[in-house]
Amino acid sequence: MRVSIISAAVLSAVVLGLSGCASISESECISGSWSDIGYKDGIKGKARDKLTDYAKTCAKYGVQPNRDAYLKAFENGLVKYCTYEQGYELGENGNTYNQVCSGNNATGFSQGYDEGRAVYEIYREHKRLIREYDDTLEALVNVRGRLAGDIVDKDDDENVIPLSAKERKRLVKKQYRLEGELDDLRQDVRDFEYDNNLPRHGF
Repeated sequence: MRVSIISAAVLSAVVLGLSGCASISESECISGSWSDIGYKDGIKGKARDKLTDYAKTCAKYGVQPNRDAYLKAFENGLVKYCTYEQGYELGENGNTYNQVCSGNNATGFSQGYDEGRAVYEIYREHKRLIREYDDTLEALVNVRGRLAGDIVDKDDDENVIPLSAKERKRLVKKQYRLEGELDDLRQDVRDFEYDNNLPRHGF
């Protein structure tokens, strides 16, 4: 699973790099508070190459960032970002793995991410099962309505088209099938909730 996560993260970084400009103002470039900027970026888990974007923007104002001050402060801030708690939150929310946490910084963050991601996948599967149940129920209600109204459809003039014997037989057969599928799906949801200690969905 980590391979696909890493690929998604790399792709996301490339897209962001191509589509956006550095979020730094002229006053920030001129102020020269590169330690503060680096620390804030690190604690937010931003990419290390953010400094390159800053350099391009600040060059317009004749300013060159202090690379050493920025990176030193950035790494200090990154230590506070690359924690188990941050990784868990990122994974639980379904976000991609942040590759800025690597090497010694990756251990706790990576573990937290994997555990949070596992929780995310459980809730996502639960929602999928419920959505499948709801879709099947909607289809069943539709079939029952057509049988109860004894209609196939309406024509362009909103005139009711009555059911033929063949169509009624087909709809009755479909109704039985959907009722069986609905019972199976309801049980699937209950089994999944039991296995994963989830609150019971109200059907």
